[in-house]
Amino acid sequence: MPLRIALTSGHWGQNIGNAFFNVGGRWILEQVFPGANISFILDQPGYRTFHNKMSGNPKNDFGIMKYLDVDLLVLQGPLLAESFPILWRDTLQALKDRGVKYGFLSTALFRHTAAEIEANRKFITEFPPAFLSTRDTNTYENFKDLAPVSYDGIDSAFFVPKACQPPKLTCPPFVAMNFDRWPEPRIHIDAEPVRAGSMDFTFEGKTWHLDMPKLFTRMADKNKYLSYLADFLDFRKLPDSLGARQVLRTEHRVNPFISRKVYHRPNMVCSDEPWTYLTVYANSELTISDRVHACAATLAYGNPAVLFAKTSRARLFDRVGAGAVLKEVVKVAPEALESQRMQQIEFLRRNVGALFGG
Repeated sequence: MPLRIALTSGHWGQNIGNAFFNVGGRWILEQVFPGANISFILDQPGYRTFHNKMSGNPKNDFGIMKYLDVDLLVLQGPLLAESFPILWRDTLQALKDRGVKYGFLSTALFRHTAAEIEANRKFITEFPPAFLSTRDTNTYENFKDLAPVSYDGIDSAFFVPKACQPPKLTCPPFVAMNFDRWPEPRIHIDAEPVRAGSMDFTFEGKTWHLDMPKLFTRMADKNKYLSYLADFLDFRKLPDSLGARQVLRTEHRVNPFISRKVYHRPNMVCSDEPWTYLTVYANSELTISDRVHACAATLAYGNPAVLFAKTSRARLFDRVGAGAVLKEVVKVAPEALESQRMQQIEFLRRNVGALFGG
């Protein structure tokens, strides 16, 4: 009988970047457990963007994962927040009582705080996983001793080219702009900074200055609700090209869908599935984004990217030698990335596959 595996996934509407590591993660499991029956299952509903995670899952949630008739449940993503024990206790207890194993793939701390480490070490000690594969070294170092098999791995989104080879596009060369939490900056190429403190980077020998609108940026910094309001109030006319390249704009948050937010500027791309976005990033000559996984997907396909975001989750780039993405345009050598991918697959095959008779 084939091994039965469930892989947590979903919440793509709140952040389509989740789909990138979901898709890559499934491909990894297919290599580690050839012939296994691998199914996606929705992650805990408490991870939805606007839910108070510390209050747990919604009280009327059925808790479908508690009833999975599988051999292994695999958890993915930066789920090791302080809320992890609250969201997962009932599920992991029910699975433990029935002898169902679980493991971590491409997992990470959420904010990388001492409180997160303490809460999750205590909880994972109570519910030891079959294996632990992380996406950044800090998470690995803090939890490697809590599983019989541990690996300092890379983010599953870096495996998407193995699972999906998008078609080429015949449109003119383009820059992918992805700013859906913070307002899109106005960019000036080889000009003096508009004001002191504006962000800038160098690309193809020219300096690109990013001018962020102060008011709308402050609103977005406050919370997600105000970021939506900032979009409604932002009537700036931004260009549809930068130098010789046109601009394609992607929106990673499509639920709730607000047409004014998504389509109020030229050359927008928006979808409720990941393949369209992967097509954009696989063809992009440069991606400029405030989303970690827009940059991760771009780099995975061998293209350059630069990230403007205040997030500790960007530690995943350090693992592939792209930690400078927070301050400059970077690329990842395809040969080096492929080597890391294959090392991870071989380690998991040899050590995790063996745990389940592989």
